[in-house]
Amino acid sequence: MMHIIRQTILLFFILLCQLDLLQAQQGFGAPVYWQHFGVSPKGDPVAGPALPPGRTGLSYSSVFCPPPGAYSILKRVPLGSCYNNEWIPLSNDFNSTYDATHAEGNMMLVNNTVYTGSRKLYMDTVYQPLCTGIDYYFSAAIINLDLPLSCPGSHFFPRLAFSLETISGQVLVTDTIRSGIAFANPFMGYKFGEFGVWLTMPAMTGPLVLRIDLLTTYYDCAEDFAIDDIRLRPRGAEVKIQFPGEPGHTVKAACYQQQPTVTIHGNPEPYYSNPALQWQVSTDSGATWTDVPGQTGTVLTQTYTVPDTFYYRLSAAELSMIANPACRVVSNKLRVEIQGPPAGYTISSNSPVCSGQPLLFKAEGAASYEWSGPNGFYDNVPTPSIYFSTLADSGQYYITVSSWGGCTVTDSVRVKILGTDVHAWPDTAICIGNRITLRASTGVHYEWTGEGISGNHTVQFPKVNAVKSGRYTVKVTDVSGCSDTASLLIQVRNKIPLKAIMDFPPFLCRTMDSLLFKSKSTGVIDNWYWDFGNSQVSRLEAPPVQYYLIPGARVQYNAWLAVSDTAGCTDTAYQQIQVENNCFIAVPSGFTPNNDGRNDYLYPLNVFKVTNLHFQVFNRNGRLVFESRDGNRKWDGRVGAVLQDTGVYIWVLSYTDEAGRKVFQKGTTLLIR
Repeated sequence: MMHIIRQTILLFFILLCQLDLLQAQQGFGAPVYWQHFGVSPKGDPVAGPALPPGRTGLSYSSVFCPPPGAYSILKRVPLGSCYNNEWIPLSNDFNSTYDATHAEGNMMLVNNTVYTGSRKLYMDTVYQPLCTGIDYYFSAAIINLDLPLSCPGSHFFPRLAFSLETISGQVLVTDTIRSGIAFANPFMGYKFGEFGVWLTMPAMTGPLVLRIDLLTTYYDCAEDFAIDDIRLRPRGAEVKIQFPGEPGHTVKAACYQQQPTVTIHGNPEPYYSNPALQWQVSTDSGATWTDVPGQTGTVLTQTYTVPDTFYYRLSAAELSMIANPACRVVSNKLRVEIQGPPAGYTISSNSPVCSGQPLLFKAEGAASYEWSGPNGFYDNVPTPSIYFSTLADSGQYYITVSSWGGCTVTDSVRVKILGTDVHAWPDTAICIGNRITLRASTGVHYEWTGEGISGNHTVQFPKVNAVKSGRYTVKVTDVSGCSDTASLLIQVRNKIPLKAIMDFPPFLCRTMDSLLFKSKSTGVIDNWYWDFGNSQVSRLEAPPVQYYLIPGARVQYNAWLAVSDTAGCTDTAYQQIQVENNCFIAVPSGFTPNNDGRNDYLYPLNVFKVTNLHFQVFNRNGRLVFESRDGNRKWDGRVGAVLQDTGVYIWVLSYTDEAGRKVFQKGTTLLIR
């Protein structure tokens, strides 16, 4: 119980840390420093290069699972590959990356050792001038690599110290990560957490040193971790931008031919005593940003005359610091697509085709399409079709293709229809399990497709055992080699097969007898009709007992049951009832298994109407020599292939009679050879 409580408290603490992290991420500027360890090619992971000398106190390893005291640069931990599955199968593609341009980014995998003392994990220097009085956040994304199951009972965490120092070694601020921060938590999907230290920049000259130290580790399951996205960012006002009247939209498209004007609004939160704004633009997907000259207000309006893709964001800072990008915060990004007429688009058709075959069109490379052609043809999809083409569909087809921004181009394609018309029938409804014959117009070759076709699929009139509704298609080729297709629809009326099944012992004993008829029919039945062969009928599912007064010359009766279901489907079962002269169950007192055709077998007689039959034969020593639960199976006086001796044998018979009573009999029989 205490273990569960500790885990619950730990999970709550992690959630609070995540919430604080989300709040802290608001109002940041672009990274002044960002170590994301490079980008790997798609496909199998390849180890990245070692860090420059002096950057870390650990030794470099190019293997997937670095040895103790070493690190590797990789984009993922392969499944089940490290230390007998002790490490989680981590993928950096979606865990720690903060920018879509680094979706294949690497991370630094560290295999530390316990009781090694403190050592330098990572260190670098920022030479760019920073702004006095501005808050900067020095952080990294971290996760413990040890699976929770490999550390039962307790979870420990790497001990890291984040420090910002002067070039002379003066520590400006330092902080140590506490337990629980980098927990490899399955409830969180094994996500990275971002942690670090804040510094209000003092007045200083010279560069700023970023340092992360790996402190002494006292526990197993605390020494293995991954680190990524080591960054230094300014913090300030939260800034948001949007297209007016379009909250949530991040992309706007327009056509340059119309010389469109696009407006973006910015909304910085109160923060600075003397705020200043500067709009920025990027034409390389956000890799580099430049200030838009003269655009320092809350509204940006731009008119475009050339096609291109533009990214915009709004930066903010104190007026005295706005000239230094390292002192600004930045907003979210919006994209403006200024497009020209569609270029590189393609249009095509499958012409020429035979009449009756589908005439297919295809266009690619544009945002929207509008088709027109003979016989009033019109469509606005990239791949329209005329499913049953005719000779009148030949001609010129025109298409207007448009870009997202509304630029248009008109083009055309000419098609020719050949050949023959094909028809298939009948469209009909049947009951499940029934057979139907499909038919097609005359040709020289046929090719049917569809579920349940029995026999040859290449005949003009195949048969179908349909088990569910479906469409059947035939391709017919004529004497000229031109082919076309047609289809028909078979609908199955009921979903559950209807089957009439009667359950009763089909025997009667002279001179009077009775039978209890039961229905074990399947399907959604709503009507039963019984004919018992004794001039009596019934419409009940469970009819009453039927009585028979059997004339001397009568040797059999015919009974039948017809059922119908809620879909109107019907089925009928027939059964002959055999008249027996004697229904007294007995076991012969002797038998002669000499293959003369008379009295060669021992078995219970007249077991016509019993159930749960069990017949056993024992020799004088009590050994079981024969056993059967089938009234038609008989003992031939052998055990295996060995003839049994002449003598007295004991038999035991049990069964359930037609009234449901359990009957037990025992006796002896004489085997005579």
